[in-house]
Amino acid sequence: MAEHDGQGTGDRPRGVIRLRPPDPSAPSPDPSAPFPDPSAPSPTPGPAKPPPPTPTVTATPPPAPPPVRTPPAPPSVRTPAPVRSRPDVTRPVIATRTRPRTPGPGARGVPEAAPPPPPVLSSASPQARITGRGILQANLNWASGVDADLDLGCLVAFPDGGGLAVQALGEAYGSLDEWPYVALDQDDRTGASADGETLRVNLAHTARFERLLFYVYVYEGAVDFRSLGATVTVTAPGAAGCRIPLDDSPAGAVACAVALVRPAVGGLSVRREARWFRPMDELWIQQQMDQAYGFGFEWTYATKPSRG
Repeated sequence: MAEHDGQGTGDRPRGVIRLRPPDPSAPSPDPSAPFPDPSAPSPTPGPAKPPPPTPTVTATPPPAPPPVRTPPAPPSVRTPAPVRSRPDVTRPVIATRTRPRTPGPGARGVPEAAPPPPPVLSSASPQARITGRGILQANLNWASGVDADLDLGCLVAFPDGGGLAVQALGEAYGSLDEWPYVALDQDDRTGASADGETLRVNLAHTARFERLLFYVYVYEGAVDFRSLGATVTVTAPGAAGCRIPLDDSPAGAVACAVALVRPAVGGLSVRREARWFRPMDELWIQQQMDQAYGFGFEWTYATKPSRG
């Protein structure tokens, strides 16, 4: 069997041509026999031999082309997530501090800073102004351990001519919510009370007042104010207030007209007086202050129980 590589040119498909082998029963030709004479008559033909079969071509399909490798798709562009307005609560958050924090007032172990004391009224700067509503307070305090009973009082005058003295003597403690809208909280007999004595004025009724005179006097136990360390402090909500030390007492002075208070636009004006009085046989201390400022009250004799 002979094989022929049928590789062609162009687009001719590749294949293999297979020829039919010779008949082994046929006699082999004599190579020494002469060629037949073409002019000689043909021999009587015998039975006709069938023609040899036509070679068949069996086509083998071409091998499949190698697979074309598809290039990988470009990586997708990831859209950044929107910025969150607050941290993700599912993640732990670490907070850092660049410097230690100073504990503020009121923190545990840190006392609140005390407010600055009210300014002092002096002869050079005697005036103060109290505005707003609420309660005005005039507080008297003096040194503890001294043998003295000081009393804080207030002469109150109204535009209709009425008035009274608010003081511990005679138990005239007044009232804050009704006439005269001025009240004294207590009678400190020794100065041992940390709160001292306090007069309160209802600022909702300032238009009802004509004037108020705060005063202090020695009821018993001291000959004057020189060694008592007494101070009257006037305060009100939203106001700086003022202080009036009673430290310039002359010898023998047992009473002091401390401050004169009058209605003013939007509140009250406070003027330091620091006017001192000595005992007189014909006039009680309160009568002297009344006459000096023209209140015109009628006075009645009264006493307090002895200190126990």
